[in-house]
Amino acid sequence: MSRPSARKGAEDLRQEVEAGTRAAFYLLHGDEDYERDALAAWLIGKMAPPAAREFNLEVFHGDQFPVDRFLDVYYSYPMFTSHRLVVIRGCEQLNAECCRSLEAVVDRPAETTVLVAYGGKVDLRRRFFQQLGKKGRAAEFRPPFDNQLPQWIGQHAQRRGLRMDAEAIERLRQAAGPGLRELAGEIEKLALFAGEGARITADLVDHVVGSHPQGDIFALTHAIGQRQPGKAANLLRSLLGQGEEPGRMLWMIHRHFQLLLKAQELMRQRVPREELASRLGVAPFFLDRYLEQARTCRTAHLWDGMGALLWADDQLKSRAHRQEEALLELLLWRLCGLAKAG
Repeated sequence: MSRPSARKGAEDLRQEVEAGTRAAFYLLHGDEDYERDALAAWLIGKMAPPAAREFNLEVFHGDQFPVDRFLDVYYSYPMFTSHRLVVIRGCEQLNAECCRSLEAVVDRPAETTVLVAYGGKVDLRRRFFQQLGKKGRAAEFRPPFDNQLPQWIGQHAQRRGLRMDAEAIERLRQAAGPGLRELAGEIEKLALFAGEGARITADLVDHVVGSHPQGDIFALTHAIGQRQPGKAANLLRSLLGQGEEPGRMLWMIHRHFQLLLKAQELMRQRVPREELASRLGVAPFFLDRYLEQARTCRTAHLWDGMGALLWADDQLKSRAHRQEEALLELLLWRLCGLAKAG
């Protein structure tokens, strides 16, 4: 059994497994759960022995972890096949005592067992996790930055046999938010609706992703940027009536203010116009809207607005559900007062 020492990214790991390389240990960890869990499922499918699977595949959970039984299973010989697969799901929940007990595994690996551990953010100061990466393969999954989402959407759509133009990608990002799991779900809807090989336009996104009132969210952030509190309040009530989550609306408004601050900085740097859209991470179709608002907003007012959004987020966590609309309307009036120089 191969026991390479270097850490590899997710794609390198896939390529190695496809080429027939099998490591003793695999550690998949991090806060971004969609790609992490997808790779774990793929890896388990590849590594699970086809013969007598019920005897050669065992799954343990980090929150209820029987150390003695795990060690018995890990060091047992496989039945009717060359190796067995042992999985620890939710490995970030392993406590310090469990991790110390599991150091025996990385010190004395079983030649006939593959261990796959996956879960959220792990404490890499613990020797068990360190050695999993050093003596096997490890990949960390972090949520992508906002300006990385368009590329991810385009690539994921391409894997599903779809072609998305820049405006469609931006519409989908605005509609589904930053979560990769939610974005992947909406791309799956588009694939089922349009069929493989289809070209996905912004209008088609609006039609298929109807459960997300994307147009209203665009209009809401635009109304705030234009200092139109009455219009913004009407849009807010419409969004809440359609089941939109207050937390996601706060994220969208926060992102809008971040983009305006970034646009101001790029204009101060005299970045050529043809580079602005890609530097901002927005579709060229929407560039003029952001530049117009960035020119008419004072930087200090935008930072005040960011502070107001943090205040609202904190308040939402401690208020009853029926108070959310009043709190958000108060926030909108405050943001509209700050959004433009007066």
